[in-house]
Amino acid sequence: MKISSKEITEIAQELESGFKIYINCDTLEFKAIFDYKDTFGDTEIWEEEQEKIEKEWENYIIINKMESWEAFKIMEEFTYEVKDERMQEDLTKILNRKSPFANFKFEIEDSEYREQWFKFRTKKYEDFTKEKLELEEIEFE
Repeated sequence: MKISSKEITEIAQELESGFKIYINCDTLEFKAIFDYKDTFGDTEIWEEEQEKIEKEWENYIIINKMESWEAFKIMEEFTYEVKDERMQEDLTKILNRKSPFANFKFEIEDSEYREQWFKFRTKKYEDFTKEKLELEEIEFE
């Protein structure tokens, strides 16, 4: 039994959205749980879902979302993919200033590099997911 490439993409998307992933090592079923410790407000539904998993699944792993330094590294790596020297310089400056995540997103959003960025980031999150699965010795396609 292996995790499919489609499931790798799903897991990567959930991680990118700030979820942590619980994977049942016996069935390879997975569930995304919002990392409620990072938020304020009503967390009861997420706490209940997490408790249910921990109670019902005997053998599971957790893949946590990327650390901010890892997500920052992805943006940094992308700047080297940009062929336009001016854009590359602008992105590098943004990464060295306050609020790099928001400013990077703002700069990319209306640029010709928007789609290239999304594909690049998706691939990096999929690679991250595969790396975590390999560490846990979980097979995938």
